[in-house]
Amino acid sequence: MKRNFWGFFLFLISGSSYLYSDTPNNRVFPSANIQLCTYIAAHPLNPNFMAGTANTDVYQGGYTTGAYITSDGGTTWNGTNAIRTAQNNIISTVGDASVTIDKNGVIIISYIAPPPVSGQKNFRLGVSRSTNSGASWTPTYFVQGVDTADKILCATDDISSSPYYGRSYIVYSEKRGVFMSYTTNSGETWSVSARVSPPQNHGRVGASIVTGNAGEVFVTWPYIYGSVKYIGFAKSLDGGNTWISNDFAIPVIPSPFDFRFNFNLVKLNGLPALAIDKSGGLNNGKLYIVCTQGLSTQSPSLDDYDVVLYTSVNSGSTWSNASLVHQSISGITRHQFFPNICVDKNGGVNISYYDNRNTPTNDSTEIYISRSDDGGNTFQDILMSDHKFKLSQLSSSDRFFANPPYIGTYFGITSAGGKVHTLWFDNSTGKYQAWHSFIETAPEVLVKIIPQGLYTPVSDKLGKKDSVKIFLRSYTPPYQKLDSSVGILDSNSFTGKFIFENIVNGQYYIEAVHKNSVITWSSNPVYYNTLTGFNYDFSDAQGKAYGQNQIQINNNPVRYAIYTGDVNRDGSVDLPDLQMVEEDLVNFQTGNFITDINGDNIVDNADLTFVENNSVNFVYLLTP
Repeated sequence: MKRNFWGFFLFLISGSSYLYSDTPNNRVFPSANIQLCTYIAAHPLNPNFMAGTANTDVYQGGYTTGAYITSDGGTTWNGTNAIRTAQNNIISTVGDASVTIDKNGVIIISYIAPPPVSGQKNFRLGVSRSTNSGASWTPTYFVQGVDTADKILCATDDISSSPYYGRSYIVYSEKRGVFMSYTTNSGETWSVSARVSPPQNHGRVGASIVTGNAGEVFVTWPYIYGSVKYIGFAKSLDGGNTWISNDFAIPVIPSPFDFRFNFNLVKLNGLPALAIDKSGGLNNGKLYIVCTQGLSTQSPSLDDYDVVLYTSVNSGSTWSNASLVHQSISGITRHQFFPNICVDKNGGVNISYYDNRNTPTNDSTEIYISRSDDGGNTFQDILMSDHKFKLSQLSSSDRFFANPPYIGTYFGITSAGGKVHTLWFDNSTGKYQAWHSFIETAPEVLVKIIPQGLYTPVSDKLGKKDSVKIFLRSYTPPYQKLDSSVGILDSNSFTGKFIFENIVNGQYYIEAVHKNSVITWSSNPVYYNTLTGFNYDFSDAQGKAYGQNQIQINNNPVRYAIYTGDVNRDGSVDLPDLQMVEEDLVNFQTGNFITDINGDNIVDNADLTFVENNSVNFVYLLTP
């Protein structure tokens, strides 16, 4: 885990350490309306595109759903506090909105819906979809076969090799148990609701769902059986058509109040949340469940409400004992609640939750992520929020469903583009609003490289900082480009920092591209690790470049540089490059021109000399 890349500062609290995210906290859609029970999903093919949801009160009492969209990785957001049809009609909902985005970029929001027929009492499972990035939404699609829907979550199969790639699923609770529905056409139609949990008609409120690498579907739920509490578990190997389920998969000690507790007169919870590793790394296929537990001789909890983790390496057939996720001090009561979890493309396990550890009076709360790079064995705590807030009941004019203590059930976490994003809600502005922040998780790659023209032997420095683009290529023909990253070379250390978001553990050739230098490859493939990255130094030996395609530029210390002068980027330093430099020289060009080889912002004879020498020596690109 690269602290320097994440940009975190180290703090010491009560003798223990944690990290602080220096990414900004942003209100995604500042509003006079309440925004509660937030959720977030990322586009499986475009890491910059995400959608969030919230329960809102555009219809007073909390009968609307907000949808918030970002196309730049969370820097800016737009949206609405009430999803609307193409005819601008508000779609009435009754809470528990969740969101997923399928392979076609269709945004699917599932929610509790009022009954379709006037006079009916039971709430239904409703779905709306958007094919225009949230500009408008389809009217409510009522999933058939639903009795009374509650606690709804959705997910999509995002693995291209899966036999069910692109299929999206909704799981929900009702008084008969846990049920689900799926779509094979981006939400246009949905299957009739089908049972997931065992056949006994017992309440199991609070299901969670993920899809696996080979099209599996996994579901968990809390199960209260007399005085004993369990986490139930089910899996489907045929796209949700049939299920293997068990109410008694994991015995737990949730708390004296069955995964719930009251705090500041607000009802809070720690329902089980499920995630799976689909990174292709060492823990590929590993399942994770987080929930809250209370103090007990059978629990690792150190006070009355802690976040704990269970893991399975055999698709849920057996589970580990609970382990404590976050830092905690025995004998000091602190509350952690609303846990959620995601596993990023690097295999990092990221668990988000509310936490009041930094307030001795216990009445003020912050947002944390605990992150593990070793499959959940150890964690580092990261403070995400830059402000505290005192959770409180809603005022009489803002109450949701006429229930003053109710402020929601969960908040969202997702990973995309080498980042982990949280979308939470708090009342720090005086009204509950949705907030966003993120951490960067891809490992830092350090590449040391010297463009010949920028180097000054006397000072052993570059004349200026400059950008370099690094491609990682397959190590076998035809050496396909698999990922790229741009970094800035430090003028003192000659080192650039690069982040690669779309590759897995393996061997790759490095291809270094500088604006007016000959493209240079590493002499051999290097091993990229999704947790640690790699370091590579072109400058300490001529043989670090493929075909020894570098020039020695200093003896003490020994330095090698990639050749400069390929101004037109055709793979060789030759007459056309000379002509380009000569033309800008004659025209007295000044500034950041590609023909300014030595980086002094003047195109002159010094630049021409580099190109002439390398042209005479027939310098050109060498590749495997």
